[in-house]
Amino acid sequence: MDEIRRRFGEISEKYDQEREQLIPCFQDFYHISLPLIQNHYHAENLLDIGAGTGLFSYFVYQVNPKLKYTLLDISPEMLAVAKRRFTGLSHFSYLEMDYRERSLPGKYDIIISSLSIHHLTDPEKSILYQRIFKALKPDGLFINADQVKGRTPAIDHFYQDQWRRSVIESGLSQEAIQNAFKRTALDKLAPLSWQLNELQRIGFNEVDCIYRYHNFVVMIGRKS
Repeated sequence: MDEIRRRFGEISEKYDQEREQLIPCFQDFYHISLPLIQNHYHAENLLDIGAGTGLFSYFVYQVNPKLKYTLLDISPEMLAVAKRRFTGLSHFSYLEMDYRERSLPGKYDIIISSLSIHHLTDPEKSILYQRIFKALKPDGLFINADQVKGRTPAIDHFYQDQWRRSVIESGLSQEAIQNAFKRTALDKLAPLSWQLNELQRIGFNEVDCIYRYHNFVVMIGRKS
């Protein structure tokens, strides 16, 4: 986690600028779940774990500006960018915290995460999913937009190869491309099927993958 904190702290100022080049399905990836949030009429508060610069929360804010937002991240540099993004909005709060180390504080109607949980080992993912379930209120909604491992080595290689090709052709500088490739060494991807089964085992229902583009997925679960 120290390495993750350092690497993402270094790119905090450029993080948002590079997202559309590094995520080939950028628009769908961040927008596909927004109708679920819009339809969660009675929701009052939201926790964004691994929030980074607040990019996912920004898109949620566009459709539900009345929620109380808590953005949690391990990197103070990334959270500093998020604070600038939401300057002047009193219903945003920020927590610098390693969510592997202790339970999530508070109770929430919605918990979201994007491109963060894939940095955990499988046992750490399982523990975090249990903590998310505990931190959700009844009828709470969990949305995880993340990267997963292909079901076979050949399929996983195909996904990785296609992503690398898209990044090389994206127009990013060679330095940005090489740094992006180096950051993949921090990834600990797990298969989608295992994660969906784990969410169900923990107690989530209405568990599903509502979007997939190669190894980019959006999975959901509800606590009812």
